[in-house]
Amino acid sequence: MDLNELKNKIRENMPLYQKLLAQIVKIPSIKGEPVKYAPFGKAPRDVLQRVLEIAEHQFGLKTKQLDNQIGWSELSGSHSSYVAALGHLDVVAAPIKGWKTDPFDLTIKGDYMYGRGVLDNKGPIMGALFALALLKEEGVKPKQTIRVIFGTDEESGSADMKIYNSIEKAPSAGFTPDGKYPVVYAERGVLRLSFIANVTDGSDDAISLISGEFSPSYIPDKVVVAFSSGVIETYIGEKSPSNAPDLGKNALLELANAQRKLPGQMGKIMDWLFRATKYPDGKGLKINFEGERSGKLQCSVYSLDLSNSQIQINFSIRYPIEVTKERLLKQLRKQLPVKNSQIIINQEVAPLYHNPDTSMIRIMKRVYEKVTGLQGTPVTTTGITYARFLPNTVAFGPSFPGQRGIAHKENEWLKVSDWEKIIMIEYLTLKNLAEE
Repeated sequence: MDLNELKNKIRENMPLYQKLLAQIVKIPSIKGEPVKYAPFGKAPRDVLQRVLEIAEHQFGLKTKQLDNQIGWSELSGSHSSYVAALGHLDVVAAPIKGWKTDPFDLTIKGDYMYGRGVLDNKGPIMGALFALALLKEEGVKPKQTIRVIFGTDEESGSADMKIYNSIEKAPSAGFTPDGKYPVVYAERGVLRLSFIANVTDGSDDAISLISGEFSPSYIPDKVVVAFSSGVIETYIGEKSPSNAPDLGKNALLELANAQRKLPGQMGKIMDWLFRATKYPDGKGLKINFEGERSGKLQCSVYSLDLSNSQIQINFSIRYPIEVTKERLLKQLRKQLPVKNSQIIINQEVAPLYHNPDTSMIRIMKRVYEKVTGLQGTPVTTTGITYARFLPNTVAFGPSFPGQRGIAHKENEWLKVSDWEKIIMIEYLTLKNLAEE
């Protein structure tokens, strides 16, 4: 079908698509304690089971699930190879505070759909399933099999991909609609680090307790500090995703700015914290590296803990593909503010790079430009996507240029009109990749 026919078909089916998406949003698929037949908790398993039921019974597609961790639906081709769309059904937590709607009810207001996971990533990967169903309905007989893969642990380290890669061969080409448009050819390296120091020269009115709602997923919007005198201070910021710290206001910056004049070691540590949070590009710690292809380094401080006179500052650094991890850490350790302090690595993810001139990326560029009418020059990202865990795969969608800081926050949204475009892009991309 041509572009107008495809658009009209998607709009005709939109009530069904929204009804099915509402069923998936309804399941609060936050990672939980492992139980029998549910390694990531009952809700992630339940949402996977429901999606595979929809694929098989609603659309007549072939399905398979692997150890209650990950599953797929496919349209068989004449060749043994396959192309894939890979997304995830797990979500981050959704505290009721700040939400104007129930985060686990799909709420539609005009052109906007609200709900946890509607953008990250239930809406886009369900869109890929709907695209696959349209290809089947149209009677497409692809050369390569077309597969849509549904993971359930992307938000917590992608352990589900280990079993997938141990059982299934890699696709010849694929994308994850869990990043941004246009197509992403490179993802920066990521280090999750801790600054740790023992404070041995406490003042008469020392900080005795630090608390807040801390998560590696976002910068905090509230920090409470108690002093030994009994005084309690509260510092307020504005939450934003940790890979977009410039969109928020880090409450830890407010704390550090207020307390960096403290005497002794604590004052020096607070000044280090101030410089780390004040400059998201790393300039305050003299690590403001910038790559010609992949842009500026990004530093996000997301938590602070004080226990038995030991202070720990947790932060992430997303660094350009042109910079080595060793060079970055060497420079960072030169900036330690006090003796007996250290930087330790909690998690590291190597940079990802694909030649932007590959056939796979050229196809995605053409499809994006055809559907949107926008420039489709490949880009880079600060995010960590499933593309790191599946060979021959890049991030492609779902956020359009100018849309930042939506995922992981309250009132997560996706425009209906954008969802139509996403499904169109997924349909044409899968169809074209399968003919290679």
